Amino acid sequence: MAVEADAPASRPGATLTEFNDFIQHGGLGKNRNPLADNPGKVEDLAVAFYRLNEDPKESPNLQVEAGDDYSFLMDLLDDKRVLHDCDLALALLRMLKVLSRKLNNRNNMELEDIETVAKYLRGTESSSVSAEAASILLNACYEKENVSLAIKAQAVVDLSWLLDSDSEDVAANATGALQSLSYQEEGRTHIREIDILDHIFPLLSHSSEKVRTRAVGVIHNMSSDVPSISVIRMGGAIKELVTLLSDPQVHICSSAAGAIQNLSREQLSKEMIREVGGVPPLMDLLFGRDVQTQVCAAGALLNILGPQLDSDPVTGVQQVTRIQGHTACVCA
Repeated sequence: MAVEADAPASRPGATLTEFNDFIQHGGLGKNRNPLADNPGKVEDLAVAFYRLNEDPKESPNLQVEAGDDYSFLMDLLDDKRVLHDCDLALALLRMLKVLSRKLNNRNNMELEDIETVAKYLRGTESSSVSAEAASILLNACYEKENVSLAIKAQAVVDLSWLLDSDSEDVAANATGALQSLSYQEEGRTHIREIDILDHIFPLLSHSSEKVRTRAVGVIHNMSSDVPSISVIRMGGAIKELVTLLSDPQVHICSSAAGAIQNLSREQLSKEMIREVGGVPPLMDLLFGRDVQTQVCAAGALLNILGPQLDSDPVTGVQQVTRIQGHTACVCA
């Protein structure tokens, strides 16, 4: 006789039932507060939930479509005692990172939730805690509404302070969050207005492939924002983008080609691309195996070597051209 598989919601780690029950009832000792009475148990439950869901491909929680009641988790993260306990903060943030992978949970986020997460970007000495907070914002900002909330919470400014971190994870996750933000027009405008692009340019030559991938993704997205084109050019990023056209990782050279296609709509950028030797590697990409990269390279070459089109007299950018699409960061 065949045995029916367990329903997704009944699998260990699929829901927050055990965690929420303890926060509501099991953790109420003499102080009537789980953080005061048994913080070790709170941390153990958070660690257990994360371990069961660490791999998104095998995550029981992600297999349950319904949203989770993570209000108790947010209450804990909003407590100053957690902010000053790095191990507990890390465990709880990892729980929230798992939950932020789910569409329904991202759609249910409120301004107070983003503000709470942002505290862990700037209010901790632990690089691991900052990295987890940044990864939550990376996921949250997949949704357009959460980009607006992140801007209101001033989280973008906080993320910019992490870009120079010596920690690869912190730099990669902060850059990834900015990549998610820059996927939306409101995010691109905000990033330009608070003037943080200069902090991203050096990451194009970072030793970490993950950081380079996300940095070039940000520049690709920002290159579709016309006022940012001159900022990218004057920041010296074109030379690094041309170098990345020869990167062995397809996703890196594809984003670089997309950025160069967008930048080449501006006459001054077009001239600089030629001056730094951008045409030969673009030609090489025409014979590669990745179709999207070929399309970007062909578009860039058409802009650079083709007939001069009419340009906007203010921006110097060609008015009739196809803008290369944006690059989204993979969910953390």
